Amino acid sequence: MTKPTRADPHEGVRYLTPEGAIEHTGTWTVGSRAGDYVFVAGMRGIDPATNTLVEGDEARVMQGFRNMQLIAASEGARLQDAVRLTVYVTDMGKHRPLVNKAQEEHWAGGPYPPRTSLEVASLNQDDIFEVEGTFYAPQGGENGGRDRD
Repeated sequence: MTKPTRADPHEGVRYLTPEGAIEHTGTWTVGSRAGDYVFVAGMRGIDPATNTLVEGDEARVMQGFRNMQLIAASEGARLQDAVRLTVYVTDMGKHRPLVNKAQEEHWAGGPYPPRTSLEVASLNQDDIFEVEGTFYAPQGGENGGRDRD
């Protein structure tokens, strides 16, 4: 009787470094793909051209969503393909309305993906906001293998 072999847990996982994305600074990558899903690491308000934080709270939140969008798009996903978001803010009362405004603009009024928002004591570089997302982006065929109206 043949003993079943266990598949390599890293087989099929691809780490992403799309052109135009921020430069990661440490032992992480900006995203990964596993099967039909794209996972985007926490994105902040960093300008990819300079790899520095943009000025202004609202601008930082908008830039964080644009950074996430760029990584998702590199694998054929749109923001509307988000299946889950996690948002971290350092002041819920002050920054949550900015996150809501950014989502209203980026998602053109909805529908909106499930989102968990957490207030944290601090973020890297004393930033105010970070967003991470999971996207459904089927592999194969043009436009990720499904109609992308």
